[in-house]
Amino acid sequence: MPSAPAEQSAATGLTPARLLSLCPALATASAICVACSGGLDSTVLLHLLVQARVNSLLVASLRVFHVHHGMQLEADSWLEHCRAQCEQWQLPFTAIRVRVELHQGDSPEAAARRARYFAFEEALQPGEVLVQAHHANDQAETLLLRLLRGSGMTGLGSIPAARRLGVGRLLRPLLVVGRNQLLAYAHANRLQWIEDPSNTDTRYDRNFLRWQVIPVLQQQWPSTVNSLLRSASLAAEADGLLNELAAADLLQVHIDGFANRLSVAALQQLNPARQRNLLRHWILTQPPELQGGAPGYELLQRCISELLDPMITQPRLLAWGEGAEALQLHRYRDVLCLLRPLPPPPAAQGWTLEQALKLPAPLGSLHWREPSQMPGVPQQLELRFRVGGERIVRDDGHHQTLKNYWQQRGIPPWLRDSVPLLYHGGELVAIGDEVIAASSLGMATKKLQPLCWQRSHLLCGW
Repeated sequence: MPSAPAEQSAATGLTPARLLSLCPALATASAICVACSGGLDSTVLLHLLVQARVNSLLVASLRVFHVHHGMQLEADSWLEHCRAQCEQWQLPFTAIRVRVELHQGDSPEAAARRARYFAFEEALQPGEVLVQAHHANDQAETLLLRLLRGSGMTGLGSIPAARRLGVGRLLRPLLVVGRNQLLAYAHANRLQWIEDPSNTDTRYDRNFLRWQVIPVLQQQWPSTVNSLLRSASLAAEADGLLNELAAADLLQVHIDGFANRLSVAALQQLNPARQRNLLRHWILTQPPELQGGAPGYELLQRCISELLDPMITQPRLLAWGEGAEALQLHRYRDVLCLLRPLPPPPAAQGWTLEQALKLPAPLGSLHWREPSQMPGVPQQLELRFRVGGERIVRDDGHHQTLKNYWQQRGIPPWLRDSVPLLYHGGELVAIGDEVIAASSLGMATKKLQPLCWQRSHLLCGW
């Protein structure tokens, strides 16, 4: 591995020792992966880490990831540059080719970033640390972009120095180091790097700020970048306090046992600012099956006006996102419930009770416990789903509409089309996991309730 002249590195103000002082977690890491594009920033970071190993300041193993987006004609040559550099420095090298897919409203940069981070998550092993070379100028640019887009405190906190990433962690040790220092270090150590021609294209918002806005600001205020860094840090601190407040409020409004349900009456006791803060925190901290994009200010305002108004008496729905990001927020009586859109119910079909009946996710499956042990129980039923007008004939001879049954049991409207209905001889005999006509299925079912509907916990509890 090449050894950088110590006096030249020190003259730039950037040394392996300073890198570790900026990010002490690197010194205790056992395995470090470096995201390397081949550009100035990641080349300097990789060289610093190599020198830290050479000088016995770092005990972690090092390996390098290079993501090939396929969006530039030079992408193949960039990959080979990174491969050759890693061979020179005797580092394990992994090239990851990704497919960049544009979603509605995406910019190419956003689509590439999403593909890149997904690839990193897939490649990281448990306990590994991924390091990226974002620096102070990147942070300043990000803060300005977020301000111009009207972001809240989370957005204004800009690029976090550390966060979880899949089964590992992501660290950015150079966030307080300016690009000029990186450039000076690269020249002092005679490093070679790639210049991406798109980085000077001012049609891109970030490049416009980098080349045409920030230099003008620095003419009037030379400490512009440092001041923006301080503002981003304060915004991140304020965001942490808001999250603590939201977590405390959530304890007062959540419904026990269900992460995706809140009490409307309890929410209505909070002022609008705390309602928005709580709803945003709640949506962002859902279980993995309900993870989606961060709700913006306008969406949170709609949640308040369309779902929390005390005058609302009818069920309400607010939906946003598409595909895997789609979410629905339902209001029914005193409950606010967050769900993915439910799949359309399957067609009617026969069900032999000896076998479990699988339903589309997240509706789960139906099981009949030991049907052969219940004399008189038919061994096959018919599965249907609601079409409207269904009626129930109970064992006492009374008739009841299915709609009235839903209302009595508090089954929310959005779930009713997905509740399995079981028929025997044209008679509705079971709803979900409740046998309602025991006389038609053998009286043993009246006490045993043998029907089991195993479904997502998000649909339970009604």
